[in-house]
Amino acid sequence: MIGELVRTPGGARGKRRVRTAVGILLKTVGRRCLGRNFPWRRQAGCLILFAATAGGRRFNYDNARNRCDLRIATLGRPVTATATGSALYSTVFMAKAAMGSRGTAAEPGIGAADISSPRQPVDRLDITAGPEGVADRSSVSGWLLRAVGPLNVTVRRPLGWASFVAAAMSAAYILWTVPSAIGVFFAATLPLLVLRLPLVGVVLVVVLAQEVAPNGRFGMLTTFGYQLFLGSGKIPVVLPLALTAVLAAAAQWWPPRNVRLRSTGGVLLGLAVALVALAAVSGLIHGQSVFSAVNQNARPFVLLVLGLVLGLSLRVLGDDLRRFAVLVGAALTALLIGAAVAIRLGYVADDRLSDYFVYYDSALPAIAVAAFLGTLGDRGWRWDWRHMVAAVAGPLLLLFSFRRSVWLAAVAVGVVVLVLRWARWKPILKQLTFAGLVVAVVVLAAPGLAADVGLRSVGSFGTSSADDVATGGAWVAGSTPSSPARPSSPARPSSPATPSSPAAVGRPSPTKSAPTPAQPVPPKPSTAAPRPSPKPPARPDSAELQAASTDGHISDLQVGWDHVRANMWTGVGPQSPQLPGLTASASTRVYVHNELLQNWLRYGPAAPVLVFVFLAVAGLAAMARLRDPRSDVVVRGAAVFCLIAPLCFMTAPFLSETNRWPVLMGLAAGIVGQAVGTSRGDDARSTSGGGE
Repeated sequence: MIGELVRTPGGARGKRRVRTAVGILLKTVGRRCLGRNFPWRRQAGCLILFAATAGGRRFNYDNARNRCDLRIATLGRPVTATATGSALYSTVFMAKAAMGSRGTAAEPGIGAADISSPRQPVDRLDITAGPEGVADRSSVSGWLLRAVGPLNVTVRRPLGWASFVAAAMSAAYILWTVPSAIGVFFAATLPLLVLRLPLVGVVLVVVLAQEVAPNGRFGMLTTFGYQLFLGSGKIPVVLPLALTAVLAAAAQWWPPRNVRLRSTGGVLLGLAVALVALAAVSGLIHGQSVFSAVNQNARPFVLLVLGLVLGLSLRVLGDDLRRFAVLVGAALTALLIGAAVAIRLGYVADDRLSDYFVYYDSALPAIAVAAFLGTLGDRGWRWDWRHMVAAVAGPLLLLFSFRRSVWLAAVAVGVVVLVLRWARWKPILKQLTFAGLVVAVVVLAAPGLAADVGLRSVGSFGTSSADDVATGGAWVAGSTPSSPARPSSPARPSSPATPSSPAAVGRPSPTKSAPTPAQPVPPKPSTAAPRPSPKPPARPDSAELQAASTDGHISDLQVGWDHVRANMWTGVGPQSPQLPGLTASASTRVYVHNELLQNWLRYGPAAPVLVFVFLAVAGLAAMARLRDPRSDVVVRGAAVFCLIAPLCFMTAPFLSETNRWPVLMGLAAGIVGQAVGTSRGDDARSTSGGGE
């Protein structure tokens, strides 16, 4: 048998001749019998070989010195030699795997057992290669086999079946919570995506889907994919998807080896688990059921843990690492193109703020800033259209979001990145100049965009009247627009006044009883200049709303700290109704525009300490990764996000109140944590071409 011939004792030259002869024979017969006119035979032969080798037998092709000198490595036991019969029908598919194998060709004096690299799965073969060793990309079956083929490796591992079960349950849950055509699409694609690419699949979900519920005013792109975060079920769809991705990733490295609990990743994981336990126990103490305590209180921290595990698994997820930067850049570019179309069609978030306000969720601009700053000074940068489009996508998405907290955080973190990467100041300066010129051209060319950006920037530092501060005065997107009024008017934005009323001309209402309808008081003539425009523009009203929003955030810090001092050691509990004086008066639970204050009020003083330590450890590790010249663009982008997120958390409780931010924070912190002390950046840069 062929296996016995390969293992026959003898010189290395004789072994190579036998392997070469067998390889040429198989290749010749395959070309003769399996031409392109018989696609069904090729597919049948492919399936036969796939089934014959699915039992874990070694059947490895290796690359010789040229494309014609095919060699067959050790076939294993004689039982495996039966697969050579089906190889006659599938040689055309295996040629690419033979040419692209990462194993080392057998040299004289080296045993056949040393040919295959121990880090490469010997059963992950490319079964879509054509007769010339090139993948057959023209057929749909070739694409499907190429995409789904690696799942055969996952399912045979200890946690493989668990990941497939979780994927099936995720698909069923999506169909139940999203009973529509979009739900069918999500159920058919997302579970397979996170099975095939666990880390990249979850990243694409949290980048593309927006956690903003429709309210009748928001455009379609503003709420795109909201069903994944805000579905009709009690559990968000992103949770079972993340769990499926974690199981699929763990199937590739389980059981773990060389685990260091005292590493940066171990510390971050321990802090996140402690937050889960604290939130769940706090809910149980205050009378919640186990499900309510975990789902309502601890769910964001559970998502944080799942994101951490995925991020820490990046080192062993080779396919995800190779596709990460490309797919994230493509996703951001697609969102930018969608924003341009939405602006042209008028599908914006709220035209009272700007006609260019498309993305309301703060997570997307934070991702865009992280992707942009992560590419600054990258050695793999090239002045081609792909890199240039990716360079301008981040700043433009940040611009179209109109999120002031992310704007300020981007400026602060940008300065930190420049300081830490000063050794690469020349390419960084070139990239910043190019992106700045493109953004300036867009801002100046788009009608009214420059005025909207200036008004939004000034509104970040402006304040409204005293009545607005006393009542919170924060503008909530989608609320009823107020009537135009002068910035100096003390009238509340929520109580429209007619131009003839005393409040409209800046006069306080008298303290006497209001006149009855039978005896109306004639309006006094106004001394102000008349408004010539029949349709008042929304800009003065927008400035007042933005100033009220700023006052509301500042007021929450003051009022929230007062409530913390009154409940220093116990908090008010996770189920406490909204406290008086806070801005979000319509909230059913305690809501403060600050992550640390909200966690303190809900779970006591231990929660903000754990959150602060988590963010501090992630931030210190991120700065170390930014200084490390071995870090690649993926690690640097995650490091930038770890620096931006804490600044955003000081303006809103994104970590404990949303489902999108915890996953993103966990992914970024996990990537930064697993990259500490490794030289993976050098390997990644070597594949991108290097150079300045």
